[in-house]
Formats: sequence, structure tokens, C-alpha cells
Amino acid sequence: MGRIDDALLSLEQLEDRTERALQLAGLISTLFKIKGVVLIASGQLAFDSYANTTSPNPEIEVAAFAGKLSPRALQEIMGEQLHAEGSIYRWMVSGIPVQFHRETATAYRGVCRDFMTDHGVVKLIPVEEIIAERVLAAVYPVPNATAHEEARLLLINGLTDAFQMDWSVLQTLCHLPEYRVGEELAQLRAQAKQEADALGLGADHIGQSQSPSPEEPPSEKLEQPPSDTTTSGTAIDEVTNLGN
Repeated sequence: MGRIDDALLSLEQLEDRTERALQLAGLISTLFKIKGVVLIASGQLAFDSYANTTSPNPEIEVAAFAGKLSPRALQEIMGEQLHAEGSIYRWMVSGIPVQFHRETATAYRGVCRDFMTDHGVVKLIPVEEIIAERVLAAVYPVPNATAHEEARLLLINGLTDAFQMDWSVLQTLCHLPEYRVGEELAQLRAQAKQEADALGLGADHIGQSQSPSPEEPPSEKLEQPPSDTTTSGTAIDEVTNLGN
């Protein structure tokens, strides 16, 4: 039994399906990295990774962040190496649906984050973009309680250093014409900080306004990389080892 088969066996033993999906995303990302393709994860898996939540029916949605996804590589890695069921862009591995998108999931490449798993690094779309989308959905065109709760949870996690939030980027995004929810963000953030403080989780220096100056173009700010990455666990294999 090879190293990939060993990794698949360990994944199938994980009862938490969201954790299994995250670990599988790490394995898939590693195998594609060997082929020169860097993947980026979006969708529910990205949200759960930032929010530290679980989903009853998790799935993996990825696209090429660097390099190109070829049908041949998809068939080789997913069908041959991972013994997945499906073809080309849609697969099932260890009970987890995997979907490949043709286009990169985010325009804000500089603020993506790397999340470490036992089987490799998973690159996630920016949490700031996820929050901006949830804030918009929470208030427009009608109030949405689910989106409001998801935005609140991510804001609390950012305020309590569960991950390093770039508040300037988040505020810039929410003020863009594509969202226009700057005031709504400020209100949700204030509510989230009150809740974090009430739980004894807040920090006075966290959540202070870090808005870019009016003369600073948003596009320049959004191209700046984050100060650090979000990590969890320890990588157990070098990338090349899984190719053996």
C-alpha cells in the first residue's frame, strides 16, 4: 500500500466529515502541487475553516490559483491516484464531493491564506471577501438571518484573533460599489465586539479602526499580502513524498 492509499485510509477513519473534507483538500492540493498547479478552496469549506464550524454535508470546491488544470491531470490525480468516482470536474472521494471550477474563486489574490493540514497546505479565499458577501446577503434585498449569523461569527473570530483579519481590506471591500455595505459592516462589527467583550474574549487593541486613508486607492491596498497565515495541525509529508 502506497503513501496515498495510507492517507486515504486515515481520512476514511475521520468521523467528523468537515475535518475529513479539509484533510482531503490538503491531500488533493499536495498532489496537484506536484504537477505545478496551486489550488484555492472556496465555498462552505472555506467558511467552515475560518469559522471553526462543521457542515452536515461538506464538499470541496477548488479552482486553479496558479498553473492550469488539464483534463488529463484531473483524470490522473483524481481517478488513478485517489481512486475517486466521477470524471474531469466532479468527483467523490472518501464520501466527500469534490468539484473543480475553471476560474480562480477570488479577485483578491494578495489576501488569500494558507491553512495547514496533516496532508498538505490548503489555500483559502480571503475571509474578508466571505464576510463582505455575508454582510450584503444579510441585509439585501431582505434581511437574511443565516447570512447575518455567519457574518457575526466570522467577525467575532477575527476580533478574538482566531485568524489575522485585515480590517482595512474588509472595510475597503464593503465600501466598493459591488457591495455598498460599509455602514452595515460597522454595525455588525460593533455588535460582534460587544459580544466578544461580554464573553471575556475581546482585546482592546483588536477591532480598532484601521481604515485606509481616503487618498489610498482600494486596488493598491487589496494587493498587499496578509501579515501571516491561518494554520492548523502539522504537515507530515514533504510534497514530493506523496508522489511515490
